Amino acid sequence: MRTIEAKETFRAISDALSPGDDVMVHASLGQFGTFVPGIDSIIDALFAAVGPTGTVLMMTDTRSFARTGRFDIGQPSETGLLTEIFRQRPDVSRSMVPMVSFAAQGARASEYLQTYHSHLDATAPLTRLLENDGVILLLGVGYQKCTLWHLSEERYATPVNFYKTFEGVLVDGECVLAPITQRFFVRRDLQGKKDISIVGRMLEERGQVKVLPLGDGVIRAFRARDFDACCMDALATDRYAFLKFEGN
Repeated sequence: MRTIEAKETFRAISDALSPGDDVMVHASLGQFGTFVPGIDSIIDALFAAVGPTGTVLMMTDTRSFARTGRFDIGQPSETGLLTEIFRQRPDVSRSMVPMVSFAAQGARASEYLQTYHSHLDATAPLTRLLENDGVILLLGVGYQKCTLWHLSEERYATPVNFYKTFEGVLVDGECVLAPITQRFFVRRDLQGKKDISIVGRMLEERGQVKVLPLGDGVIRAFRARDFDACCMDALATDRYAFLKFEGN
């Protein structure tokens, strides 16, 4: 497995991003190799690339809330190792939103850390990312992990989804602080599969993706607005474009 020095990480990420960018990162690091001196070198490279006028944000899901009914702002992220290390950094803040919270640091971090009950809300991180002409950075994951596609589904009110409210309590350790509820546009059939490969193909055919090597893997960077436009174009043609049917 490759050893990836900090200068190599910095070079790849700085080629993918520009100063002033707001970047949402989705990652799975297993395919790249071993980062030296550690995973924090990835986060350092992100901040170096966007500079003091940019913002770095990551999802810090706690989907276990649907089962436990408890959310602690200090509980670990369930979205992967990079997001958990990022969440724990001293100057990073996290939104008080159960199930799909976000952690952010940078010039516009506060815009991404507000409460919301729909990805269409003015306060929702995905809506904010579009408004700020942000960038999506995929580190070792495919387009499926780019959660922005949920926004287009909600705009089109896709019939395989519905609004569901989840209820529970906000806690601090063992101390219950307050009741908390959260509404999301969720799938009716959790056994059903969705596939947004059509969006990735459209984005690449339009020449709107930077694909860069890093270690044994690749990173992809693209504008959130470009990805959203591809999602909307796909659903405009077929409201079931993201469904994966048996045998396909």
